[in-house]
Amino acid sequence: MEERKRNIVVAGAGPVAQEVARQLCERGERVRLVDYDAERLKKARLAGFKAEQVNLEDDEELRSLGLGSEVDVLFALLEEDAENVFLVISVRALAPKMPIVAISETEETVKRLQAAGATKVIDPYQISGYRIYEMVHRPVIAEIMDRTVFGRGVDLQISEIPVPAGCFLDGEYLDRLELGSRYDLVVLGVVDRDYGDQLIFATHPKRHRIDEGDIIVVIGRRDELDRLKRDMEKPA
Repeated sequence: MEERKRNIVVAGAGPVAQEVARQLCERGERVRLVDYDAERLKKARLAGFKAEQVNLEDDEELRSLGLGSEVDVLFALLEEDAENVFLVISVRALAPKMPIVAISETEETVKRLQAAGATKVIDPYQISGYRIYEMVHRPVIAEIMDRTVFGRGVDLQISEIPVPAGCFLDGEYLDRLELGSRYDLVVLGVVDRDYGDQLIFATHPKRHRIDEGDIIVVIGRRDELDRLKRDMEKPA
């Protein structure tokens, strides 16, 4: 059965928001790019986006987007941290259960966004740090990252896969996963529910044991990702 396309609102029309919107569109999602700033909207439209002007501080205009009903996910990708915090507070009040993904450049704002109700908070500096590490220590993986997360050269995807009880990954250590040789996949990290929703990168110096309920984050072709998912459903 074909997966239902999600309705996603990307709040913000700056470079980061445009890149997120572009990648979501390429994956077949239904995306609305919205912002209040006329200059950012103009640049986004010149880049080919059908960006809409919305007053993100007005609850009625936010509600008109379909938050909490038609919209499945909102990305808070405005260029000022304070704006993202205010937006998350407003959206969470309108849609208590809807996933909200936000971006932050400081640890302090990460905590504020989480307190405001963000489901996930992305730290671009942490991602950049991971990329620099890989360029130094794993040039092959760095090339793959450049062509997926940071570029458009190969049709690869990032997938979040829950670890079921009894599968061959249950009890393994993150730094010992060798999915590259078996599945031609790159392991980016794991989300451990015991530590919240933050991504623990595979290069983290502290060893991490994967358990039932954790979510591994991997990059690769769809067919390889599907093969891994099927194998993970089989008992070890």
